[in-house]
Amino acid sequence: MSAILTDLAIEAQVNVLGSMLIDSEVVGPLLHQLTAEDFIEGRYRNIFLAFKRLQSQGKEPDPLLVNDALGGNYREILAGLMEVTPTSANAMEYAAVLHRTALQYHLAELGERLAEAAASSLDEARAVADKITSLACEKPGVRITDLLQCYEEFLDRHAEGKKPAYFTWGISALDERIYVEPGDFTVLGGYPSAGKTALALQMSFHIAEQKRVGYFYYENNDKKLFDRLVALKAKVSFGKIKRFDLQEEDFEQIVAVQNALTAPALEFVDASGMTVADVRAMALSRRYELVVVDYLQKIPSSQGRRGLSDFERVSEVSGDLQNLGRQTGTAVLALSQLSRPKAGGTPEPGMHAFRQSGQIEQDADVALLLYKETGKDPKTARVLKIGKNKEGEANLALRMYFDGDTQTFSRVFPAPERAEPEKKRRKAQVSFWEGWKELPDDGDNPFPEE
Repeated sequence: MSAILTDLAIEAQVNVLGSMLIDSEVVGPLLHQLTAEDFIEGRYRNIFLAFKRLQSQGKEPDPLLVNDALGGNYREILAGLMEVTPTSANAMEYAAVLHRTALQYHLAELGERLAEAAASSLDEARAVADKITSLACEKPGVRITDLLQCYEEFLDRHAEGKKPAYFTWGISALDERIYVEPGDFTVLGGYPSAGKTALALQMSFHIAEQKRVGYFYYENNDKKLFDRLVALKAKVSFGKIKRFDLQEEDFEQIVAVQNALTAPALEFVDASGMTVADVRAMALSRRYELVVVDYLQKIPSSQGRRGLSDFERVSEVSGDLQNLGRQTGTAVLALSQLSRPKAGGTPEPGMHAFRQSGQIEQDADVALLLYKETGKDPKTARVLKIGKNKEGEANLALRMYFDGDTQTFSRVFPAPERAEPEKKRRKAQVSFWEGWKELPDDGDNPFPEE
């Protein structure tokens, strides 16, 4: 084994672990990018695994917690790592070097074993050669299962009786029809001023009561977004909030809901100029279970990709958001603009309506389309349509009432005039959900029935 290669691998391990100890923001991205196999030194591998355990327990690792997780015997080692790593600015570059040198180290080690095995046993030599081929593919974490394994896992899953932790959106009718899991990519599209941000905030707030949510905004700011939540939760006039015209009774209502308003694990992130790679790094470091992007068309292309057309840029961003979910297990909800309908055309949008790229409809696991209902008061009447649903039925719609003064979406029962004969309903472009009276009471539902 080359002494130079060994020294390079150890130096890379030191730089990575030192960065993790002095800067908690890089812990998530590094844990995702690296594996324990990248650490050839036993004590350094133990430190990396301690970080991983703490992160999986929902704790923010720091030197004290890491040392405690290692039995209290690593204080001097941790102090030494921090001392020789003055900055974490190059942490991801350190990780790339670490992975490359670890791969070289393991290949060199296997090469020596291959030479020894070839002298004694062809079968053993072939086994080592297979390991070299597998390692050289440089695709860590690849999962390969045959049909028997899939069958056995299927029986195990259903025998346990534990349902997957599907995301709920605060709308019973919607929760029963879409099955969004960690890692899935959901798109909420709407025409300008349809209420996408208000609906996304309402959904995000509901989800944040159980999960960590990061709301990445490219427009607005945290103050404007929180103003909407105050109106939503305290039922105080949004107009009065914006005019700074709150009265004593308004403040009393706001104070009364303080705990309910501030308890959910929802964080606003100013994403101006952030690429999907930046969003991914932040999501991992903050341990978000859902990332909300407001909105997709505002995200710039990845660094170094200059001169792309809007179509190419949005297509790239859509694919990157899908990969963010697939590779990290973080669910993604992206808001998207829809192209306005042509004059005289139907206002009901289809999947082709996503602005600037048809790739969005290809990448999304679930696509929801929000628009104003024809012939109704455009200030209040909305329709939320399931345009795409990989795991269930699509082309269904839910009537909504939007109260702009409290920034609240409410469910509305199907209007009597829409109770058409079954034959006519089959011909309709979109079907409206019925039978809601049989649904159980949701208690403190963010989408109250009207």
